[in-house]
Amino acid sequence: MKKNVWNVIRLLGMPVILYGIFCLLAKGFGLHSLPVVISQSMIPTMMGLGLYQVMNADLMDLSMGARTMFAAIIGGLLAQNGGVAGLIAGCFLGGFLVSVVMAVLYRYLRIPAMVISLGIILIFEVAGAKMVGSSGYLRIAPEEYFIASYPLNVVIVAAAAAFAYFLNYRTRIGTYITAVGNDEKMCKNVGINPERVKFQAITLMGIFCSLAALLYICYSGSITAATEMASMSMVFRPIMCVILGRYMRKYLDCMPLLIFIGGLSITIIFNGFIAMGFSEAIQDIVLGVFLIAILGSDAVMGSFHSKKAAAKA
Repeated sequence: MKKNVWNVIRLLGMPVILYGIFCLLAKGFGLHSLPVVISQSMIPTMMGLGLYQVMNADLMDLSMGARTMFAAIIGGLLAQNGGVAGLIAGCFLGGFLVSVVMAVLYRYLRIPAMVISLGIILIFEVAGAKMVGSSGYLRIAPEEYFIASYPLNVVIVAAAAAFAYFLNYRTRIGTYITAVGNDEKMCKNVGINPERVKFQAITLMGIFCSLAALLYICYSGSITAATEMASMSMVFRPIMCVILGRYMRKYLDCMPLLIFIGGLSITIIFNGFIAMGFSEAIQDIVLGVFLIAILGSDAVMGSFHSKKAAAKA
């Protein structure tokens, strides 16, 4: 128990240390920017919770950005006549139904998830742009986007993280998803249907996609339709959140918390370099180096300990 508490403190120390470093290096970065950083980390965290469902089943999906934007557009359009109820219903309708469509295509057409996700991006980016109109811009009223703006977005993500923890660690389907991701052949031998499990993983991803859409449109109260696969850029930060979470799982096996720590750390890095005046290209380079350094250090230390153990033997 004490070890777990100490590991939680160590893991939470990573974003705290990063925040302290940027507070010292950037004049415009300080405690006053903390609410902004936390609020901005909520969307990649929510998307990371969804992506983990399919990545844990050994699938890769690059379409979550397009699906999130499409669901947000549906919510924004329904909010014009239905208010808050229309906004929520539209986000869940758009996010969940597209996920079901993708799950059906994957299971019954036997097309790789990566290929399907690229098709989903092309189709639903265009569909969203057509629904918004020639302006490509959609705005909702303040009383509507208030329901998922800061600090309520933190509450929503916390509730989603609790649900994700229960789903992944306390349910049969969560156990099956992990088992299929670890050894699909063994699962077949013990009577588990891997294709049905992956179908369920993609479908469950729709819940988090819907919530991410709600957070996305409520962050600024507006949305601009993406075309030419521009929505794909939204997926990279959540994927990094999941990768960092998997790396840190050796210290504490609680992926929702680890995904949040990864999302907060990445957001701190981006905002810190913005405050320092660096361009977006430099930010991407530094973030890539940060990710490689963390994962690379793990490989180096693992090799060092293996050689040390072999030398003692």
